[in-house]
Amino acid sequence: MGSPTPYVVKREADRYVFVPSPLFGSLMAGGFGAGSAFLIYLSTMFFRRRDTAFFGAICLLVAALPACLGIRAWRTRCTPLSIERGGRVTYGEREICAAGTVRAVRIAPSRVGEANDCEVCLELNAGILVLIPSQYFAYFRTAAQARPFATELADALRVQVVESP
Repeated sequence: MGSPTPYVVKREADRYVFVPSPLFGSLMAGGFGAGSAFLIYLSTMFFRRRDTAFFGAICLLVAALPACLGIRAWRTRCTPLSIERGGRVTYGEREICAAGTVRAVRIAPSRVGEANDCEVCLELNAGILVLIPSQYFAYFRTAAQARPFATELADALRVQVVESP
């Protein structure tokens, strides 16, 4: 049995809608929340002694980052990536690509992250790569993991999937 997909594709009357699966959205937000809670717990250990209180303050400041990422993940877990019938691509209310401008869906090596990480981009007619702004759809560990999502996007856009070397 394969692993569950981290996204759900819905076919509506005039568009395709991609949203993170409820489990994936909750796990991402919960993971960031757990990381923040752990850092807060660490800070209390440092606050018990006066000579290490400085490190406790640093842990509290660092705990703010995963807390902010968790809040962002929770707020955007229902934001759809939509592909309209004419090929217009939007993320929430923001237009990513105008209708008819996407030439291909590209699986490319990630510019950030580890060596084999991949990202799914939209290649425009002008050869420009447009990244998908969602933290739920952008990055994958391998090209094999990215391929099903890229294929779904390409089918909705009626274009091909291209892999970068």
